[in-house]
Amino acid sequence: MDAARLEEKYNRELEEMTDEIQAGIASGKYSLSDFQRALNEKTREAVEATDTLVRENPWAALGIAAAAGCLLGYLLSRD
Repeated sequence: MDAARLEEKYNRELEEMTDEIQAGIASGKYSLSDFQRALNEKTREAVEATDTLVRENPWAALGIAAAAGCLLGYLLSRD
């Protein structure tokens, strides 16, 4: 699975989860511990997916990291 599809998939899932959590909190259906549990689960899934993507495409990951570092360095060095 390429990075764009993976990002789109997780963004869509995150939006759905956010909507569900907001509705649940508004109705009193979810507690803070439920929210933390769901967040931990989704974070773990994202970490595993990122790890898989980096292991399958190490040079692309290195290029993205280098570009992000250059951009961050440029933004921080501006006066």
